[in-house]
Amino acid sequence: MTLHCLTTRFPYLPMLLLALFALALQGCGDGVRILPPSDADPTGYYTNNGDLEVMRADNTAPRSSTVNDLQGMVTDGQLMMLSDTENLTYVGTFTVSGNDINGTVTVYEADVMTQQDVPLTGQITAGSTITGTLGGTGAANGTFTLNYAPLVDNGPVDMDTVTRRLSWEPVTGNPPAIPFLDMAAGARPAPAINMTSAGSGSEIFDNCGFTGRVDPITGTHLYRVSVTMVDCVDKAILATPVYTGLASVRSEVSSNDRLILVMTNGAYDFSGEYKECLIAGCL
Repeated sequence: MTLHCLTTRFPYLPMLLLALFALALQGCGDGVRILPPSDADPTGYYTNNGDLEVMRADNTAPRSSTVNDLQGMVTDGQLMMLSDTENLTYVGTFTVSGNDINGTVTVYEADVMTQQDVPLTGQITAGSTITGTLGGTGAANGTFTLNYAPLVDNGPVDMDTVTRRLSWEPVTGNPPAIPFLDMAAGARPAPAINMTSAGSGSEIFDNCGFTGRVDPITGTHLYRVSVTMVDCVDKAILATPVYTGLASVRSEVSSNDRLILVMTNGAYDFSGEYKECLIAGCL
């Protein structure tokens, strides 16, 4: 019997077949449902061999050389990047959608804020890299790559690692622009550490002292830091004396012998890399 004859004898057959076909499709859809991709997790410490290619201050040509000591710390939508040799710091916030990031950064040059709300776009390869583009001018106009640190420098936080040192000395600068750090284990209110300055800096932070806290961030290789400045020669530093930021540790000469610190108060940037100083000297 032909379909024409069937539809003549059963006029509702085409509608019935269509309904059955729709139900079949719905059933198949339930079986092969495609879930949206999850957002990449960029949390962690990014070691000091990242690249930064930005423009000169007049924004007319690239800087003469690529910065290749860029390191970063990322947690909970917060990004902090540091080039200690170039005295450049980038502090920003971002959101993640799949592998893409979008946000803004504030740029600090030679410890002073120079640009705010600079557009940031980029991509995450989880556990490997963050690549991004900055949409400002000068040091805020260009691209960067952060390289995720190996497991030895991205393990769990270890407060004893930070506190076992007698002090931490800035790696660059003679005299250093930022003060020494002293974090005595005897002054440790668990789970945090009390941190104080163990010697004054120079330039903007001339004669600055401070007191503060270092708190571990669970599940990361990072620490939250907050200090209050006192006794600075430049009284503008004391107008907003509270500085907040992130810290991490990295292995260089020996295990966990480098401390990376980025703190800002919105107008000034107190950041740098420190080396451990024991009784026998600094590494």
